Amino acid sequence: MTATSTSLLAAFDYVWGRLMHRIEGLTDEEYRWEPVAACWSLRQDDSGAWRIEGSVGDTSSPMPTPVTTIAWRLGHLAGVALGGFADRWFGSGTLRIEDIEFPGAAAGVPSFCEENYRRWREGIASIEEGQWWEPLGASWGIWAEANHVDLAIHVFDEVVHHGAEVGLLRDLYPRRAEVRC
Repeated sequence: MTATSTSLLAAFDYVWGRLMHRIEGLTDEEYRWEPVAACWSLRQDDSGAWRIEGSVGDTSSPMPTPVTTIAWRLGHLAGVALGGFADRWFGSGTLRIEDIEFPGAAAGVPSFCEENYRRWREGIASIEEGQWWEPLGASWGIWAEANHVDLAIHVFDEVVHHGAEVGLLRDLYPRRAEVRC
């Protein structure tokens, strides 16, 4: 493993462990709690599959982006960011959002998160030092000019900020009757 991979993985493992600790004991009610009206969440479609609402970064999405539930945040983080980028960077690149099996219940969250984190982590560990600094290229759209370190740091930021949001929602949930707006 390279020095860059080692450093990035140490940081990822630290913040990932903190997030996994914060979701211990998560209940279905907390997972889908909507602290305000019109939250984005995971919702069942006509087939019974759980689907993530909205699309951050989509120009047709409302601005500002709606408040999101813990279910949405963990689905976006683990399924879309970690799982999606891992598939695109280290896998076949064929994963579509419709293919992601988002957990509809809190009991499925730890394994869903860990599976996607493991794929991301294994991919990061496999990168050779010189590859880190190569541009991603045209197939990456808005990320075309960025290098692989830039992408890894973006995903790291996703873990940190969505992890913090999940922690805050978990802190607020038991006090939801006290919340004043």
